[in-house]
Amino acid sequence: MRGKLTKEELELLEEAGYSKKAIELYGNKVNVGVMKSPDVVFGHIGPCGDVVKLYLKMDEENSVVEDAKFQYLGCPGSASSASAITKIVKGKTIQQAKKITEDDVLRELDGLPKLKLDCPKLAVTALRKAIAEYEKNKGLQ
Repeated sequence: MRGKLTKEELELLEEAGYSKKAIELYGNKVNVGVMKSPDVVFGHIGPCGDVVKLYLKMDEENSVVEDAKFQYLGCPGSASSASAITKIVKGKTIQQAKKITEDDVLRELDGLPKLKLDCPKLAVTALRKAIAEYEKNKGLQ
């Protein structure tokens, strides 16, 4: 579960109030990376200055998200939220993906520290803007 986190880092995250699931996603870098040949790439900067760049690969015939990856600059809350949203969105139709909420991300993470509740909003906003960009590029709007 710990991925590349040291014992000290793990303890700090636990003391800060991160759930085991959020720590696992963050430590194991789930879906972190650049995607080859994505259908859309969209970066978004949150109010705290954290950045999430989302990559989506679509099954265009069925309007389904086949794959999702991300890059980030920011805190463990932003990373785990983006990781959670990439897990949630895979296999969803565009219409289903548009309905993903901050609460869905928080449920996937088993919560976040209260001071990090802006992080799911960053992930959801990046997803919604990426979908809007995809639809614009495909003439679906």
